[in-house]
Amino acid sequence: MSRIRELDETLSNRIAAGEVVENLASVLKELVENALDADASRIAIELKDAGFASIHVEDDGHGMDETDLFKAFKRHATSKIVTHHDLHHIGTLGFRGEALPSIASVSRVEVDSSTDDSPGRALTLLDGRVEREGTGTAKRGTRITVKELFYNTPARLKHLKSKKRELSMLIDAANKLALAHPDVAFSLINDGRTILHTTGDGDTLKVLAQIYPLEVVRELLDFAGSNRYFRIEGCASKPSTTRSSRSHINLFVNRRRIHNRRVITAVLEAYRTLLPLHRHPIVLLHVEADPVLLDVNIHPQKLTVKFTEEEALLKLIETTIRQRLDEADLSPKVERGAQLQKQQESFTFYTESTASQIHEETARTDGRETPRSSEKAAQDASDEVSPAFGTETLDKAEANRLPLLEYIGQFRGTYLILQSEQGLHLLDQHAAAERIRYERYFAEMDAAGRGYRPLLTPFTLQLSNREVEAFEDYEPILAEFNLGLERRTSNTLAVTQVPAFFETDREEILAETMVRLAIEERNISRGRLKDHLAKEMACKHSIRANRHLSKDEVDRLIRDLSRCEKPFTCPHGRPTLITLAEKELEKWFKRIQP
Repeated sequence: MSRIRELDETLSNRIAAGEVVENLASVLKELVENALDADASRIAIELKDAGFASIHVEDDGHGMDETDLFKAFKRHATSKIVTHHDLHHIGTLGFRGEALPSIASVSRVEVDSSTDDSPGRALTLLDGRVEREGTGTAKRGTRITVKELFYNTPARLKHLKSKKRELSMLIDAANKLALAHPDVAFSLINDGRTILHTTGDGDTLKVLAQIYPLEVVRELLDFAGSNRYFRIEGCASKPSTTRSSRSHINLFVNRRRIHNRRVITAVLEAYRTLLPLHRHPIVLLHVEADPVLLDVNIHPQKLTVKFTEEEALLKLIETTIRQRLDEADLSPKVERGAQLQKQQESFTFYTESTASQIHEETARTDGRETPRSSEKAAQDASDEVSPAFGTETLDKAEANRLPLLEYIGQFRGTYLILQSEQGLHLLDQHAAAERIRYERYFAEMDAAGRGYRPLLTPFTLQLSNREVEAFEDYEPILAEFNLGLERRTSNTLAVTQVPAFFETDREEILAETMVRLAIEERNISRGRLKDHLAKEMACKHSIRANRHLSKDEVDRLIRDLSRCEKPFTCPHGRPTLITLAEKELEKWFKRIQP
């Protein structure tokens, strides 16, 4: 008797749903991508009870006739690929033919579609099977409603997040789809409340102004670059505007939203030493490439993409964004007393929606602000954002030049009080000393890159057998720094020589730091390894807080800082200098009207 049998279609669709339909947001993504592939210029999303009751998507795309409407809910039925050649030249967002049958197998679905302004066809499906059919509405496009997701799979339903969390993920999905397609008018409504509304006029800044506060959008820096394989463009926040997670780094390839850890790392590398610890920038990155260079068929939800010539893309991203940051004026300024922490420490966190009921979170202890409404943000964006965007390019040397500073005094042995023609300044002496030493060590690593010190008595590093077994993978990059290593046992390496720039009595900790970093971050670049070591050495030997400096020490500190390439932040991204303009002082003391 045969043990192998074919699964019936309903069961196989439910299994596929486990891969395609992860949560409410994944349903929304699939439905909207279908609308985009249908060349919709307007997409309206309406949620009931944060999507738990229903998710309704309506578009004005080319629609489906009766035959195609039935086929759309058959597994692996698609209009988007025909031959093997098509699979390597994919220009649509969806193509696998899994989404609709998978969604229908774990929900109640109502769909109505027409190819013109005459009445189309309407279907109601339960458990993936057609229950009812009839005449649709006289309107070109498709209207689809997904109700009671996972009603027949209680284990999946139980693992959905809270309504607030699921709504947040739905909003995030809608935001990213709108950012990828600014030429399409999007609206998102939950229980009658408008959360997102874009015009579809192609202006990405107006879309951004629906998602972030206007003051954040105004400060974004635009960038663009290309090589023989890729073209990139987008915008990035200054280091003074950050968020607590990487979710605000938005990546799109040929207008497809993707996740790619190495691309995110390249973005962060462009901000090297400019960001505070555990903070991340706001970035919108569009990549354009010939589809033949991409493999988008490696993930059921099509969120992961493999690149041919990936290294060329990573280098392009890092150098393009870094050059744009180098050109911009990144010196922190206090424009309002109440914004001191917000602008200089960058610890304010906004949710991605400007909806009034999605609260803004902040690490400040002086209260909460109310985010602008979507309608107000859209009006402000239309009137004010576009002219200011991307107009801040300065000569690189000028942008990173300290003003001529005059020493006044010191506060609590930590902050130097200075003045210049620009206003009043506070200088963090430890952060400034870190920046000076970091750049000095970084330069010395290049200058002494060929030098090394042999050790008369080698010391050993204790590693796991897996880490020692991978020795050949990371040894070449360490050898470039003249760190000499030899295998001794299954879990030890002997250090026989160290780079010339290693400080005496710190050889062991620096050698272990290099090895650990090379192991944990495979394919680590020489530049990143230098960066990490320079930070490690700079932090240990810089001027500490609560130490009073002499006038000569202050002068030397300011002189050395002025020679740095990036004098306005320490290597960890904290500001070294805060400027309070004279006009702001006069406002505080009521000498002039705010």
